[in-house]
Amino acid sequence: MAAAASAAIVACPTLNAAAQTKVDGFALNQLEPAPAGDAFFGVPSAGVGGHLVPRAYVMFDYAHRPLRYHTATGETPIVASQGFLRVDASLALWDRLQISVDMPFAIVQSGQDPNVAGVDFHPPTSAAAGDLRLGLRGRLAGGDRHPIQLGLGGYLFVPTGSTAGYDGEGAVRGAFQALLGGRVGSDVGFVWSAAGGVELRGATQAHQLVFGGGAALTLGGDTFQIGPELYGATDLGGQPLTAGTSGIKAISQTHLELLGGARLRVLGGLMFGAAAGPGLSSAAGTPEFRAIGTLGWSPAAPKEKAAVVVVVGDRDEDGIKDDIDACPDVKGELQSDPAKDGCPPADRDGDKVLDVDDACPTLAGLPSVDATKNGCPKDTDDDGVFDPVDACPNEKGVASQDPKKNGCPGDRDADGILDAADACPDVPGPKSAEASVNGCPDDPDGDGIKGAKDACPNEKGKADPDPKQNGCPRLVRVDQDEIATREQIQFKINGRSRGETISPVSSDLMKEIGDVITQHPEITRIEVQGHTDDSGKDDYNLILSQERAETVRKWLIDAGIPGDKLVAKGYGYTKPVADNRIRQGRQANRRVVFVILERKK
Repeated sequence: MAAAASAAIVACPTLNAAAQTKVDGFALNQLEPAPAGDAFFGVPSAGVGGHLVPRAYVMFDYAHRPLRYHTATGETPIVASQGFLRVDASLALWDRLQISVDMPFAIVQSGQDPNVAGVDFHPPTSAAAGDLRLGLRGRLAGGDRHPIQLGLGGYLFVPTGSTAGYDGEGAVRGAFQALLGGRVGSDVGFVWSAAGGVELRGATQAHQLVFGGGAALTLGGDTFQIGPELYGATDLGGQPLTAGTSGIKAISQTHLELLGGARLRVLGGLMFGAAAGPGLSSAAGTPEFRAIGTLGWSPAAPKEKAAVVVVVGDRDEDGIKDDIDACPDVKGELQSDPAKDGCPPADRDGDKVLDVDDACPTLAGLPSVDATKNGCPKDTDDDGVFDPVDACPNEKGVASQDPKKNGCPGDRDADGILDAADACPDVPGPKSAEASVNGCPDDPDGDGIKGAKDACPNEKGKADPDPKQNGCPRLVRVDQDEIATREQIQFKINGRSRGETISPVSSDLMKEIGDVITQHPEITRIEVQGHTDDSGKDDYNLILSQERAETVRKWLIDAGIPGDKLVAKGYGYTKPVADNRIRQGRQANRRVVFVILERKK
């Protein structure tokens, strides 16, 4: 600004009372405040911060004695005070661009004419508008909260101010700057900005090199900020005004000011700010000191989302990562079809029935139109025990842990009569032509129905006109170690919990179980066992089997069986009685079993 004053004074080197020369005014205020949302008062930032994020503030900027006339006897402040009220707003776009507008109004102005013969300095005495400033900024590199950011910015000044009151330039001017900055830390952090560029002025004023820098400590995220900033400008051309030639105290062409400032952000974006500091040079427009106060809305830019680092595991430890493993929970190998990578070989048992269709994928078998038998070994007697492990492949039998008896008809009481023909398979007895008493003693169950008349000689029953039911319980039999049922207890989900209740279709069966327990007082302790097949997760099956066992126990207690006689225990699928690989086996494994734990001796 010294060149502006110089142009006004030097144009009239010979001054006398006969010719009164009016000194043209110029934009005296050297503070160009940073757009709304920036970290500092006078140094613009390199960042932008957000998309469609509006920010604004009202600033009062007071400069004390920015233009002084010097004589041998003292100084006269041509501009003793100048206070601007500024309205500034900005809008962030795409986290890359920022547009801004700043409109200053000089509301406090005063000064004195130094009464230099032949020169009219016209000191300001009334309020006036300043030059409207339009801004555009682009962020080139570095995120809003990165330690290093790079940007470019520019201003266009519209001559809306008054030259008469040192409020405006009277001509269009522009400024271009390179911007650096950044921030580090979160709760306690550090923010910095630096700027440098040129301001291109009208033909009557010297162009300027403009510069500035600031650093501040932040606390509580962006809640509070405090730190210094330094900014200024140097005329490019022209001569400095000196006391010897004009009386204007302007012995430097470099304007320089220092500010110490603080800002407080509350309620997410309400911003209070204050700064003050001295002028450090004697250039025209440099005040003895400056004070600033701001009130605005400036929400912090949205924090960048942290990059999500996905660690790809290998759950089945087959060397093929889960993200490309089509069977991540089963060890496998690379396949010719990438969609099957990580899966077991397509035909593990080599029986030419693909595993996807093989009901017995680990046992070599034969193709079958029955999906439950496809790929399984032959079962000639259809007893569910495959021929390779069936000790009696041509006779229907039962599964046994003894390989010599597996798949063979049973003879539990070892009386020489196979269980299939033995009417009392658990009590030794003689052969009889009468099938109903074959292998039975005279009255083994003690129900009063003897010999051939007892259709169920090993189980207490009641007399029945039907010879086939005489002396038999209809649904329940008592074995040596178990109270066996002819039917499985059926359950239904009642919607109140994951626990299940007994279906009404099993009411008769449950009543008969209760009657049999009552009729056998020698049985003192019974374990009510719940079992499932292997479908589903281990924990779920264990809980489900326990709930079923407890439901049956409660039903029997409510029916009058002493509670201390019954123990409920769920085993999940840990004790199968049939092969879970076939449908019939899974159905057989879903059961409730009554195991006799103790008898009176």
